[in-house]
Amino acid sequence: MSLRNEAVGSLPTRMAVARRSLSSAITKYAPVIGLLGALVLLGIAFRTHLDFSQQPLEPYRMFFELLVAGLVISLLRSKVGLVTYGMFGPIVISFILIESGLLWGLVLFVNVFLIALGTYLVIRPFRLGTAHRICALVMTVAIAITTFHIMSDSGTLPQEVNALQAFFPAIITAWYADRFARELTERGWRAPAVRFSWTMVAIVAAYAVVANGTIVTWFMQTPESWAFVFAANVYLGAQSSTRLKEYLRFSNVYGQSRLSVLRASVRARLHNASARLRGLFGAETSRVEATSVMAMNRRNRLIKQYNPQHLYPELDKASMKRAFHGTGVPTPETYALVGSLNDLTTAEEIIHTRDEFVIKPDSGYGGEGIVVVTGRTENGDFETSKGRKTPEQLLAHTRSIVEGQYDPMGLEGVAVIEGLVHPDDHLLSIAGQGVPDVRVIVFKGFPIMAMTRLPTEESNGAANLHMGAVGVGLSIADGKALGGYQSTNKWFDEHPDTGVDLESFYVYNWREILDTAVMAAEVSRLGYTGVDIVIDETEGPMVLEINARPGLGIQNSTFAGLLERTEFIEQLPDSFGLKSPREKIELARVWDRVNWTEDAIELEAQWERTDGDEFDRSGDAGVRDPDGECTRTDSDANGREEVTAR
Repeated sequence: MSLRNEAVGSLPTRMAVARRSLSSAITKYAPVIGLLGALVLLGIAFRTHLDFSQQPLEPYRMFFELLVAGLVISLLRSKVGLVTYGMFGPIVISFILIESGLLWGLVLFVNVFLIALGTYLVIRPFRLGTAHRICALVMTVAIAITTFHIMSDSGTLPQEVNALQAFFPAIITAWYADRFARELTERGWRAPAVRFSWTMVAIVAAYAVVANGTIVTWFMQTPESWAFVFAANVYLGAQSSTRLKEYLRFSNVYGQSRLSVLRASVRARLHNASARLRGLFGAETSRVEATSVMAMNRRNRLIKQYNPQHLYPELDKASMKRAFHGTGVPTPETYALVGSLNDLTTAEEIIHTRDEFVIKPDSGYGGEGIVVVTGRTENGDFETSKGRKTPEQLLAHTRSIVEGQYDPMGLEGVAVIEGLVHPDDHLLSIAGQGVPDVRVIVFKGFPIMAMTRLPTEESNGAANLHMGAVGVGLSIADGKALGGYQSTNKWFDEHPDTGVDLESFYVYNWREILDTAVMAAEVSRLGYTGVDIVIDETEGPMVLEINARPGLGIQNSTFAGLLERTEFIEQLPDSFGLKSPREKIELARVWDRVNWTEDAIELEAQWERTDGDEFDRSGDAGVRDPDGECTRTDSDANGREEVTAR
């Protein structure tokens, strides 16, 4: 367990801290206490004025069924870790199953889903805008449901299928099909199939609880419980606990049995609850973390704290490209930002005059919508990451981006057309294909964790872990490889295609990579971010994009927990926030060499006494010399490092 001390000093200081803590607690908790009080009074009023022996709330049972279904699915998502398509969709569909029955309800839902999916695939070549695409799906879904109703009326299907409520999931089903088909196109079958399967599990689980009726009836008959259930939901949602699924996902990082981790987690929660109470009265307190692994709930709280919401509209690829070019952060050349249909003439000119370029949406995730154009064929077509494409098809793809196909809200988007990166031979020789990249996690200006993502045949040359690429952890100190990991919870000592050892190589230009990552994070103004960098054969490290919500799989690649390192940085005195980017980078490299466990102040003092020279001589693997030759460092038997020419 890691420990965070919160000492408060002398009695006057303790009294001042107590007053501030009490004031902060009142500001935070008073509104929710007021709402809970209102629910309590409402429950008492219901109990006083209604005769519950006559079940007065029975006509409104459907609302309580929706409420209970929502509680079940929220617990499955936040505490178990199920990844589903949305929250409201599974709630509504589970409610529909109550009316139609489990078997025929699922049959109806799956059939309508497949019809909508088939419609998407039929109209896909026309690259309709978001509005017309969704309209087409809703039309076919509505017609399909009407057909099922008529078949039920005629006796071809059971009467349960004719439930009027079966109409309501029409739009939800159309949205599911649209989202599933888009992920299928961009990421292959595995990711959307897993998400859809877990969605079905959540729907059936919510149905099972609601259909039993016991919990729903109890909730209806005990209005006094409404405030308690609401408070319990708020409490559970505010906890940054590890989800059950993450005990399996990060099993190698925990380094102990799952039962031991669970016991440590319970002890930590009890300790922290007690510490919060003591802190209200100015007592010296300490916060305990059960493990060094950062779970999703904990990461989300960190993001809320250090990544202000008002910055998010400025973090799309188009806005960041403007910021990078304006501040000198190295990034691929931008040929055009196509933000309206009027700009398509510019895109058309680029397509007809250039042989290599990349088209990507300014929003989206997981590589959605990115088309890498690597050359022109003799007949004028293009070789791309999505197969051979005509100029007309590339222009149509650009148009679909502008019309919002990849925007999460279906709004108009911006197509970024930029120069093609030619990866440095070093990482390319390890992966054998595609464009390998490096992700660096930067927290409060300090680089704290890194990995390189190596494409594979399974990922079709994409550096995307969800598609089958291999993530290789890298030491912050010197860029040394730490072993490979695939998102299917497979670990590798060698690259699955090339057979290259994934524990012995160093990434060249390591200091320049860290400099670039920290500079990009500073431009973004995010406190916690993942910076994706590619190493061009002539330009060196270049920023591809900034991630405001970087994934957690990097912990499996490095066999280390992010939480331990973020807490290390959070405990630093405020004076460390005034240090220059270079100082922050060099200190992070020093701390990494001692596994982020030594006293930071003493290590800083040692580093300043040597002016960083000792570390600079021994810790910079992969410096590119003035003649352009790459060098690297190898460790001898005594742990010393010497520079050897490549």
